[in-house]
Amino acid sequence: MSVYIGHHAFAGPFRSLEQVVDKAGLYALVTPEARGFRVLEVNQSANLRSALTLCLAAKEGQEAQMAVLYTPGVQRSGRLRLVDKIRKECE
Repeated sequence: MSVYIGHHAFAGPFRSLEQVVDKAGLYALVTPEARGFRVLEVNQSANLRSALTLCLAAKEGQEAQMAVLYTPGVQRSGRLRLVDKIRKECE
């Protein structure tokens, strides 16, 4: 299944960290709404599962699901540009 955030198809939504591969990419925390999902946060990491573990711990108590966009071969600077672009698309 895919979750569209901005103009990008993220894999998910996932409820379990075991479903996320610890690779480089972008992640989003989302909550279901009547017509899709509301984006709580979008960010990037070289290790998605590790980053999501920390992010979910910080948001303890919130009902959030995860969506990921794997970006093989894209360096940190490219992922940061993509995060900025997606955040602007979601405004």
